[in-house]
Amino acid sequence: MTIRRPNPHKLIVGPNDVVDFGGAVAGASIVVGAENTNVRAITIQLKDGQGKDLATRAAVEIAVFADANGDAFVATGGSTGIAIGTDGALLPIVAKKLFKAVSEADGDIDLTWTDTGTEPAFLGVILPSGKIVMSAALTNA
Repeated sequence: MTIRRPNPHKLIVGPNDVVDFGGAVAGASIVVGAENTNVRAITIQLKDGQGKDLATRAAVEIAVFADANGDAFVATGGSTGIAIGTDGALLPIVAKKLFKAVSEADGDIDLTWTDTGTEPAFLGVILPSGKIVMSAALTNA
C-alpha cells in the first residue's frame, strides 16, 4: 500500500474557498493623472492575493525608473520628484529615486510627481515578493 502525502508547497482550494494570508500585499494598481502645470497626481492601490483592495496598512518600496522595464533608475528624478499626497506616508531612501511607502488603512497611497523638465520616468511599486508593478510614463511635456 502506498501512502501519498500532500505536497507541502502547494495549496489547493476550490473556487469558493478563502485563503487569508494576513493582508499581505500581492499586487498593486497605479493610476497616473494628466500633467497639470508640471505636476501629476499618482494613486496607488495595494491589492491582496485575491486581487481585492487591501483593507489594512502595508509597506512597499517605490522606485523611479528611466524606462518601463525597470532596467535603470532615473538620472535626476524630476525637479522636485515624488512627494506624498493626502494618503499614506513616504520616506526617501535615495533622494528622488527610491522610497519606502506606507499605505492608509485601505491600502491607498497618494503621491505627486513634479518635473519642470522632460526626463523619461516610470514609477515602480516593488512588492514584498520582489515583483515590480510599473506605472505609465510620468514624463511631462
